[in-house]
Amino acid sequence: MSAVAHKYLKPMEFLLAWSDIWKQFAPFIMTFIVVSAVGFLGKVALFSKANQPFWTAFVPVYDVIITMRIVGRPDTHAFRMLIPIYNIYFAFLICTELSQSFGKNKWTDYALAGVFNIFYILHLAFSYSIEYQGPVYQSAANSSNVVA
Repeated sequence: MSAVAHKYLKPMEFLLAWSDIWKQFAPFIMTFIVVSAVGFLGKVALFSKANQPFWTAFVPVYDVIITMRIVGRPDTHAFRMLIPIYNIYFAFLICTELSQSFGKNKWTDYALAGVFNIFYILHLAFSYSIEYQGPVYQSAANSSNVVA
């Protein structure tokens, strides 16, 4: 029995081991928590501004589907985020389409949306002068199909 008991950490040893880990990684963990909270706050406000239910920001896969609906893409395009390497390009593409959905059509807006994503989402969500103008992906697809 004593051989089995030595395989597992005793409660006090576990707490001491955890406190050593916490001392080393506390700044990173706290930064992650703060950035995640700010990101969720921005996403909730952005979804509300785009007339989507705010609670969908907290559901892991469904929030990407709602983002696809905001920019006007089919729901199945959310699964493109699962393709390695391509998902990086697609994430930047969705960021630019999201800024277009709120009337931001300049190159600087696209760069800011791609590089400073969380802060740009906060800007879109909390700026009183920016309004949701509707999906852009479907309107671009429909306008390219028009024959003159």
